[in-house]
Amino acid sequence: MKYGERIIEPQEIILKKSEKKVSLPEEEILVDNYGKLISEKRKELKLTREEFAKLIREKESVIRRVESEEMIPDDNLIKKIENFLKIKLRRKFEEKPLKRKEIKQELTLGDIVEVKE
Repeated sequence: MKYGERIIEPQEIILKKSEKKVSLPEEEILVDNYGKLISEKRKELKLTREEFAKLIREKESVIRRVESEEMIPDDNLIKKIENFLKIKLRRKFEEKPLKRKEIKQELTLGDIVEVKE
């Protein structure tokens, strides 16, 4: 093409009525204070950052940034760290409904009137 590449839009997956509903895998998120957990477990095993990095085949600077939480590790790095240190760095994401605050006040005209555009 003269002006660039043609981008093909992703197609929607349409389920037939006879098919079962597809359930997505539960989403996992990184635990809070993941850097501290990694650092404490590494020190418990009496490993320096440099030694630990060599053992899991990563750069020492990457380990330093993850431990200080300057960097969020990707899935591959999370797996390496979890397997080596035998810790869990991910947890299931749970949606919690927001609680409404009950405010006792009188209705106003704006609460009742619907504005048409």
